[in-house]
Amino acid sequence: MARDIRETPILFGEDARRFLANMQVRQPETPEERARRLRDYEYCKMAYERGMAKKRAREAANGGVDPCFKQV
Repeated sequence: MARDIRETPILFGEDARRFLANMQVRQPETPEERARRLRDYEYCKMAYERGMAKKRAREAANGGVDPCFKQV
C-alpha cells in the first residue's frame, strides 16, 4: 500500500525570505532549450492525437464501444 501524502510544510522566517527571493530570480531559457521544449511538445501532441484517432476508429467500428478498454 502507498503511504499517505504528507502536508506541505509552511515556511517561516529566513527560509520564507530565501524562498521568496529565489522565486523572484528569473531564469530565461535559451533559444535552443525553447526549440527542444516545443519540439518535444509537438511530438507528444502528435502521438496523443494519433492514439485518439485509433481509439475513435475502434469505437466507430464497434458501435461506440472500444473493445480495448473495459467499460465500467
